[in-house]
Amino acid sequence: MIVRILTDGWGAAVKRPGLAGLLYAGNLILGIILSIPILVAFSNAASETGWSPDLASEFDAALWADLLRESGPLVSTMLSQLLWVLPVLYLWKVGSTVGIVHAMRGDRTGSFWEGLGKYAGKAIVLGLPFLVLAGLMVLGIVLLIALLSASPIGEVGQFWIRFVVAPILIVLAVAVVDLMHDFARLELVLRGQTVWNAMYAGMGWFWQSGSAQALYMAWLVIGSLALILPFWADMAVGGLFLAFLLQQALLFVRSMVSVGWLTSEVLLFQELEPGEPATEPSAEFAA
Repeated sequence: MIVRILTDGWGAAVKRPGLAGLLYAGNLILGIILSIPILVAFSNAASETGWSPDLASEFDAALWADLLRESGPLVSTMLSQLLWVLPVLYLWKVGSTVGIVHAMRGDRTGSFWEGLGKYAGKAIVLGLPFLVLAGLMVLGIVLLIALLSASPIGEVGQFWIRFVVAPILIVLAVAVVDLMHDFARLELVLRGQTVWNAMYAGMGWFWQSGSAQALYMAWLVIGSLALILPFWADMAVGGLFLAFLLQQALLFVRSMVSVGWLTSEVLLFQELEPGEPATEPSAEFAA
């Protein structure tokens, strides 16, 4: 069933490429806004070190690490950008997600903009408890790792705890919360639940549905590959313009994966919860 729903979700996403285009355009605009001041700070920092030719010719992790360590203004610029970009990114991600869920419900001909206008406000409130929950879980893992690191486990043990166990636990914790959040949004949009009822119902999906877990893990693997490939293209492909074109194509594919992921969850939800309200598609403004 999972393979069928996954492929059906991807097929539905391919039939609505405008949704992926909206995600790609929004992410691109946010990326440009974020990157311009950081690029200026990087350029100034690199010109002062004399490493500009080396950094332009190839990716060198050691040089980038030295640059970050020695450039205080660069780090402060990056942090100041994150202070205001992260809330904007959160609003965009939440709004675009409920827009896609609304567009892909039922016969998958609904309007992205209608869903955005109807559910974005509630979805923003719905996402806040999950942000807090994710933060608490990550904090708990960090404290646990700190306690384990303080014990006499040797240098090899320290390495495994800090650089293997800790990242895996953090990824798993965030994935669990993200799965709950995904299905809470489905409860909000597809069943018309209140914010609090949707939150509790979304948390229940993780514990009650192995199918939801399996589908989420399958898309998590695919989404991780789609996330890594644009960075690989930036580092591995010769020629700046060719690398840029390939990277943009891969970013569009990543947006398509996001649409397919959400659509698959909608399909699974509708299959396991057949009593959800009938769709009310609106072709006007459809992406």
